[in-house]
Amino acid sequence: MSDLDELNSINHEYRKSLERFQKRTGLAPQTIDERGSGEEKEKFSRMDADMTAVERSAQNARAELEARLARLEKTPQLESRAGSGRISGASSDPSTPEYSARWLKAMITNDQAELRVMATSTTNAPVPTDMERRIMGKLYQNSVLRQIANVQTIDSKRTITVEATIPTASLVTEANAITATDFTFDAVSVVPYKYVSACKMSVEFLQDAMAAGGPDTALSYVADRLGIAIARATDSAYTVGTGSSQPQGIGATASTAFATTNSGRIINQGVVLAEDALISTITADNVIDCVHAVPPQYRASPRFQILLSDTALRNIRKLKDTAGYYVFSPAQAMPGTNVVGLPGTIYGVNYNIGEYVATTQSGATSANARGAAYFIVGNWDYFSIFDRTGIDSMLDPYSAAANLQQTLYTWFRTDSKIMMPEAFAVISALNAA
Repeated sequence: MSDLDELNSINHEYRKSLERFQKRTGLAPQTIDERGSGEEKEKFSRMDADMTAVERSAQNARAELEARLARLEKTPQLESRAGSGRISGASSDPSTPEYSARWLKAMITNDQAELRVMATSTTNAPVPTDMERRIMGKLYQNSVLRQIANVQTIDSKRTITVEATIPTASLVTEANAITATDFTFDAVSVVPYKYVSACKMSVEFLQDAMAAGGPDTALSYVADRLGIAIARATDSAYTVGTGSSQPQGIGATASTAFATTNSGRIINQGVVLAEDALISTITADNVIDCVHAVPPQYRASPRFQILLSDTALRNIRKLKDTAGYYVFSPAQAMPGTNVVGLPGTIYGVNYNIGEYVATTQSGATSANARGAAYFIVGNWDYFSIFDRTGIDSMLDPYSAAANLQQTLYTWFRTDSKIMMPEAFAVISALNAA
């Protein structure tokens, strides 16, 4: 068993033991040192010691590996072959890190100088070998949802308990019966979904290097672009994901109606426009009604913000009153303005532009069902993104070796959930189909 597997096993047993203690005593896990039995205290002390030992072993192994790689980088040469044709030495065993590092270093520094494109088409330009030339990258919008949502890191699948109701209080006169009420809770299941992006690179691409930084610059460029691809894919899911085999999007509000109960944990309050209504039909009254559909306790926070598309923002900013003045004007004191909004606000609420917020009636699968939201407002502490780990990368030099190519894989595991639907409201349109 590897150090990581052993550490995961100890962590798993640690959590299970804490759950058993809490179930047995009804006390918080933090009280085990004072209130636990002698056997429980001894068990946790032993697990603490085991985890310390495993972590120290992993640190020593990492330090040893880094020292080996440092030595390899100083002497990047191939070992001579014995008479049998076999290569001797630790760095010649394909199962060792030394072998992979030596192989990649030798391949990249091979003295071949050709100009190649990453993919062939009539529109592609060759990767520049001139060290003074640069690649002009496209600008992409950053992940808006990750900036405004509650982002957490988890170590595995998880079930989160969410408060559904609290006990009620009532006025009771002397000697009358008291009716007891209980808390109720809902369970939210979090399952990190995997997003992957990959790119094949020719040996020539790696050799030609795109800047003065050398081959590492080429790899960094590709990894950065793959990271952007994953960020865009996940941001789309955080916005309109269905929640079935993918993250639950904040704007995925498809439902037959705004219901008084919410078994699907979707946003079920706000404004419903007419069948197949265009985004341009949103009125100032719709915006105000949607904002006030959220209970005031959720509005009294700087985390109460609007998410909408650039199309929706453009249409809402152009709304005018009967006198021809813009309703939501960025001006501080324009005469005749009904609602004065500071720059970056609508009706005094900060807004964020989301690339994937719906601009047409979509997402509904049946007649009279709501489509994806045009306009979302709420307290973003109650929309959570759960990351399993950071973005990981792996360079595969073997699978496409017949074509002298390598494949760089980048992947990311994540999920998102609406924790408190009542903290949000939306403007959406009905589906007439």
